[in-house]
Amino acid sequence: MAAKNQAQMFSELTLSRRSTRDFLDTPVAPELIDEILQEALSAPSWSNTRPYRVAVATGEVKERISHTLLDRFDDIMRTRSPKLGTRIKGGLSALSLLRSDFRIPIKYPDDLRVRQVALGKALFSHLGVERGDIDARNEQIRNNMRFFGAPVGLFFFARKGMGVYSPLDVGHFMQTLMLSAKARGLDTCAQGFLAFWSGPIRDEFEVPEGYKLLCGMSLGYAAHSHTNEFVPPVTKVQDIALPLSQK
Repeated sequence: MAAKNQAQMFSELTLSRRSTRDFLDTPVAPELIDEILQEALSAPSWSNTRPYRVAVATGEVKERISHTLLDRFDDIMRTRSPKLGTRIKGGLSALSLLRSDFRIPIKYPDDLRVRQVALGKALFSHLGVERGDIDARNEQIRNNMRFFGAPVGLFFFARKGMGVYSPLDVGHFMQTLMLSAKARGLDTCAQGFLAFWSGPIRDEFEVPEGYKLLCGMSLGYAAHSHTNEFVPPVTKVQDIALPLSQK
């Protein structure tokens, strides 16, 4: 019975975690953040190396980062292109003008683009954003750099020199962190957009040499809103499980 209850509790916790895009401004206690980070360190890691660092931004630091990211995004939208991905002079796109530590996948492989497009359509439809309303779409993108109103912004750095295994370990760490936060009544949203420029984060934190900004995350208490009622398309097991070879 105990094992069944544990399985049920874990399933409920895991399935309740979603990308939250509307937070209350209620502060998160520093000791609670530390508790979540410590628990996240139980995640598996390549040879237990923990090849990552995390920056925790709150208060004025978070606001400065937010304003700088918004300014840089607005500069691109105002002077270069009305829409991310649109071709501009010299054959460049707005995305190519970003200053990320890792290369941003502008074009998805065909099999993955199907899911990307399905998510975008479903999310914007839920938010009431029409396909041709570029201003409204860009405003939703700008919300990423506002941390969706969350009081805490997290930035994850991966160590160079470990190939794909540093980012793999970051993923383990982030997922464990998100579940730990959820278990404590907090919600999260992992955001690639928060890593499109690493400079503003490096200006605020002492990042060791050899670490590259991989991803950001918003952390806080979810608002009870229509935005947070969004449920993304579900991927089925048969869509990812490999069949036996017929050779």
